[in-house]
Amino acid sequence: MKLACSSMLVPSNSFREKLTLLERCGYEGVEIRLLESEATPERVAEIEGALAESPIRACALVFPGPAYQLTFDSEDAKRAKLANAKKALEIGARLGAPVFVTPEYQPRPLTLFYAPKPLDDLERESFSGFLGEIAEYAEKVSAIALLEPINRYETHFYYRLEDVMTVCDQVGSKRIKIVADFFHMNIEERDIAASIKKAAGYIYHVQLADSNRLLPGQGHTDFRPGFAALGQIGYDRYMALECRIPNDPERDLAQSVQYLRQCLEDSYVQTRALRS
Repeated sequence: MKLACSSMLVPSNSFREKLTLLERCGYEGVEIRLLESEATPERVAEIEGALAESPIRACALVFPGPAYQLTFDSEDAKRAKLANAKKALEIGARLGAPVFVTPEYQPRPLTLFYAPKPLDDLERESFSGFLGEIAEYAEKVSAIALLEPINRYETHFYYRLEDVMTVCDQVGSKRIKIVADFFHMNIEERDIAASIKKAAGYIYHVQLADSNRLLPGQGHTDFRPGFAALGQIGYDRYMALECRIPNDPERDLAQSVQYLRQCLEDSYVQTRALRS
């Protein structure tokens, strides 16, 4: 497994400088966060050129735009979200990065004692058609679309890995895969390691943040069982930081590499002990 970091966490407007800092800190990949409003041909060419000159690889593309905030409840919203996703898939294919496809991101009031309501039949039917079009376009441009289970306070679509596994099975496309985000899993999964093992073959990208959305090691999440589970299912792609950095970015990013590599080593020891 390789360590990566979201570009939004790295200070500098120059993408080349971001990659240089990440390399210096010990990262191998970058999760590109590119606002739709900033995705000019010149900006995309700058990113592409910087990647060509760096050992840092693009491991995913996050492409927020106005459509992210729209509720998935009308044909106009669906068309706007589809246009955003298609543009992202084109850029992702060009950069060699799988692309986040987010049907709806809306902070929601606390549910407290009650489980969130599942999608109704109309929402499921509309969303299934939307994903079918996403899968077709991803196939056309040779890209991978990523679906991320998001906790109940930030969406009403899907919360757990198995929810998205069901969606992937319904669409039936090898172009639709899953993001396993430790921050969201810490809220929604009963057993992170067990959920990861169950999702073997579906997980294509991993995001890291501690329980408080700070860097790993600055909250109470124990990453080692989840890392061990990822190793057991043969996951060998990137784990990317998507969190907040409260202090000095370069110092904290370098320290985070050390912490995560120790967690990985501990998980390997744990896995070897289980096998013996």
